[in-house]
Amino acid sequence: MRVPAVRSARERPAACFLLLLVALPGLAACSGTQSALDPHGPVADSIATTWWVLFWGAGAILALVMGLVLYAMFRDPERKARLPHLPFLVGAGLVFPTLVLTALVVFGTLVGRDITRASDDALVIEVTGHQWWWEVRYPATADAPEVVTANELHLPVGVPVEFVIESADVVHSFWIPNLGGKVDMIPGRSNTLRLEASRPGRFRAQCAEFCGAQHSRMGFIAIATEADEFERWRRARAVAPDASGPGLARFDALGCSGCHALGGRPAEGGTGPVLAHFAERPTVGAGAAANTPGALRAWLADHGARMKPGSLGPAQRRLDDADVEAIARLLEQQR
Repeated sequence: MRVPAVRSARERPAACFLLLLVALPGLAACSGTQSALDPHGPVADSIATTWWVLFWGAGAILALVMGLVLYAMFRDPERKARLPHLPFLVGAGLVFPTLVLTALVVFGTLVGRDITRASDDALVIEVTGHQWWWEVRYPATADAPEVVTANELHLPVGVPVEFVIESADVVHSFWIPNLGGKVDMIPGRSNTLRLEASRPGRFRAQCAEFCGAQHSRMGFIAIATEADEFERWRRARAVAPDASGPGLARFDALGCSGCHALGGRPAEGGTGPVLAHFAERPTVGAGAAANTPGALRAWLADHGARMKPGSLGPAQRRLDDADVEAIARLLEQQR
């Protein structure tokens, strides 16, 4: 004779399992900015498809296993199991895992081959990771001049892009979730990542490897535009806007030109982001804040000490209000 309370206690795990099974698709429905499940390119499509195949495959296996667990929990203990033990064990323990794993290996190999396939007409973009900002270089070609910028990335829609990934200091990781997978940036080594945007848009990118105190604030915005618009942007960025006025004098006097290129002049030390066309960039401090007049002045006032503690700015006295305003106006003219 069974005790009702015991049966009720056994029903609770089953109810919890069913609730979890219903909720899981909702948990996986994240989309939008910086989501690998909101693909905007063929590589990202392949990765998202792989994720969903693994998700539903794992869900089916989980349902099968839990079904067997529930059967074992609720079957009549006085009845002998009628499953053929040896065929069941061979099928469930050997044949089924072998078929599933073989299928996954073949599927993953085909996806990996498509993702890493080289293209003869790919646009080459060189990206170097620094603590904690991004240097982006578009090498000169027969049709376009070289462009060097920082903390922003522009790419044409429908054109394969080959990223040459490097690091200037520690290990970083380059990742634009909406466009594809990630690849590590290793000092002394060049890695390659091939991506393509299938539609225009703005996508947030992030360093995906812990690289120091401001790892979480090492981001940038990738902007995909139609090919003709991208070419106009590239040609406009190849020419550095003029820099003049009292702001430039203070820029030089305070030593900013020792690290930052501005107005067509190379930096003496070359250790900081190039500031040409700074006013056109989406963010201040490599994703620390949106590029607004208030954020720019806050950054200059304390060299990022509050907005991005530990950033490798100058170890000197804080700028007074007049210097902050002069340099801010200088940078706002860099369009």
